[in-house]
Parts: sequence; structure tokens; C-alpha cells
Amino acid sequence: MTCIRSIALGLVLSATTAVTPVLASTVMISARASTVCRIDFTGTAPAALPSGETGLGRMTELCNSADGYRLVLRHPRGLTDASLIVDGRRIPITAGADETIIVDSDLPGFRERAIAIALADGVDSSSLSFEARPKGMIF
Repeated sequence: MTCIRSIALGLVLSATTAVTPVLASTVMISARASTVCRIDFTGTAPAALPSGETGLGRMTELCNSADGYRLVLRHPRGLTDASLIVDGRRIPITAGADETIIVDSDLPGFRERAIAIALADGVDSSSLSFEARPKGMIF
């Protein structure tokens, strides 16, 4: 009986003495991500569509700029009767300028869109290029 009491007392003492205070602390973590702003195209070679436009496939835009971004079509001045068709929305190409804004967003974004172009006969489409431009600070 004495042996059982001493074991029980030993367990109680060890349980009460094993409790240690928990210290609270704060850990601050910070990071900086590089600005990524790009356009990728997927699909086949440009193809004539039944509507008379030229399908350019799918455009994937990605920009993590906190202030947003612009997607721009760079083109020669003087293009008349020309449009870019983005997800079925026709965007007239600015004839008096050398670029046309396709998307102007005030937020970061990731989207995939169908894209086509309508150009007058004889216009060289190899002089067209797309550009993604972040707004605000660039890291």
C-alpha cells in the first residue's frame, strides 16, 4: 500500500511541476515580389474567320501590379477601318496614333480572352505587336 501511495504522489508532483509558462511573441514576415506583366498567345497560326476577321487565338494576360496595367496594341499610324476584337468586343484601332489601348485596368489581373483582328486588304499584319505595361511602381 505504501508503494502505491508513493507512486501516486510522484505522479501528482510531476504533473504539477511539468507546467511551464507560455511566452507570447510576434513574428513579422515581409516580402517583395517582382512585378510581372505579360501577354501570352496560344492557338494556331492566324486563321480567317467566317466573319472576315483574322483569328489570333487566345490571349492570356497576367499582371501583378497593385496599381493595375494596360495592354496596348502597337501599330503603324494611318490604319483605317481596322479593329481588334477581344472576347467579341470590337475595339477600333486609333488611326492617328501608333498604339491603341486594349485593356486599362486599375487592379492586378489574370484573364484569358479570345482575340481577332479586322484589317483592310493589303495591310501588313507583321508590323503589329502587343505590350503589357504595369502602372505604378515596378519592382
